[in-house]
Amino acid sequence: MSSILEGARKGWGRNLKGDIFGGITSSVVALPLALAFGVASGAGAAAGLYSAIFCGVIAAMFGGSPAQISGPTGGMTVVLVPVFKELGIEGLFLAMFLAGLIQIGLSFLKVGKYIHYIPHPVISGFTNGIAILIFSQQIPTLRTAAGLPNWPAIAIAVAVLAIMFIWPKITKAVPGSLVALIATTVIAVLFMQGGLDIIGEIPTSLPKPQLGFFLSQWQNTLHVLKPAIMLALLGAIESLLAAVVVDELAGTRHKPDKELFGQGLGNAVATLFGGIAGTGAIVRSAVNVRAGGRTPFSGIFHGILILLVTLFLGKYASAIPMATLAGILMMTAIGMVEWESIKDLKRAPLADSAVMLATAGLTVFTDLVTAVAVGLVLSMALFTGKMSQAPLTTRREGNLLHLSLSGPLFFGMAKRFLDEVEAAGPGSTILWDLRQVTSVDATGAVVMRKAYRKATEMGNRVYIVGMQEPVHKVLEKFEVLHEIEPASLRHSVDEVRELVMQAD
Repeated sequence: MSSILEGARKGWGRNLKGDIFGGITSSVVALPLALAFGVASGAGAAAGLYSAIFCGVIAAMFGGSPAQISGPTGGMTVVLVPVFKELGIEGLFLAMFLAGLIQIGLSFLKVGKYIHYIPHPVISGFTNGIAILIFSQQIPTLRTAAGLPNWPAIAIAVAVLAIMFIWPKITKAVPGSLVALIATTVIAVLFMQGGLDIIGEIPTSLPKPQLGFFLSQWQNTLHVLKPAIMLALLGAIESLLAAVVVDELAGTRHKPDKELFGQGLGNAVATLFGGIAGTGAIVRSAVNVRAGGRTPFSGIFHGILILLVTLFLGKYASAIPMATLAGILMMTAIGMVEWESIKDLKRAPLADSAVMLATAGLTVFTDLVTAVAVGLVLSMALFTGKMSQAPLTTRREGNLLHLSLSGPLFFGMAKRFLDEVEAAGPGSTILWDLRQVTSVDATGAVVMRKAYRKATEMGNRVYIVGMQEPVHKVLEKFEVLHEIEPASLRHSVDEVRELVMQAD
């Protein structure tokens, strides 16, 4: 309550009408998705609703993206499925609870700003991989227990896909997913009784805090830690990427570390009340902004409306066919695919395309953490290879070898520098022109020491020109300058040329 009052003092209420419309519209979009993601996760439809309620309200109140709507998403759900299969329902809830705590920890470590350094091919890769997983995970719903095609279920799913595809061409005032949910549920109840699995009863009362999962699973905390880290990282990445999109749509500027705190707190609390972990949701947030939502009140209204629907209309949701939710998730997966990135495979550099495909493949066949980690390593290796080709030029001026560097002298470029110094041969005068060197890392500092020792051992004279302050500080910390004769440090290239001419 104090957070709401504090927010009101900061001006949350300045856009009350727009926030109400944004909350109503986004809740209508979120409702069928919350049911679908809850069922898909293995925790049940009610868990999806509770996630939209608790994660949605708390992330809005304490997060750092004013117009963002949070709740269960396809990306998070696809990771919850294998965790549920491996650890069971109580292990899943412990992993989600720990994930929330990890996100809170990440916010205090202020790592939010670093999420944006993930290369686009890696993001496209895991997004497309998640879409493939979401779609493929719905296939079993369309089969019988014997593994044969369940034609009534297939008919319902196809009808959902058709409605969600066609309806936006008619009107965007009402989400196609909600129309498809209502229409196919009515059809199933009237004409297909007994031929379809349904989601079953949804509690129509406020959930009570649950600690059973923690009390029964605390001894497995270390075993659960890996999936918890995976969920936390995915939630952080997806939420902050969504926040960037919201900034572009609403003209706002999010606070990444505060957003991580809000998402982490929302996930921890939602888990305690039986909800699945959620993230910032791009589609729901975009709907909120387009309807006028601009402050956290829109996210709070969104959660409250879903709570009211759960309490007063939840009994009617028990008849929703599982095939309807499968169809909604299939269309969600199709919408998640970054078709532009697939078109760009022919136009993009081969290395970037390889990173995207590798990340997508690993997301499908291993897990998201492995996929992102490998994608990042590949991207770093490619970046290092490109940077190692940065200008390092040599030219002979009589007995003077002018060695000119540009950009950072880091581990990727260090070997080239050392090779050029060693190739000078004995009896040379070598000029290290560092005027364009902006920085040096630990490897670069060590290599400069080796290069200087090697040159002097070969009887060569070394002059150094243009050392900038950041480079000087690093070389001083690594005691490289202690080994370099003061006479080797000169002010200009012309001064070194004069010294060489005099020596000749």
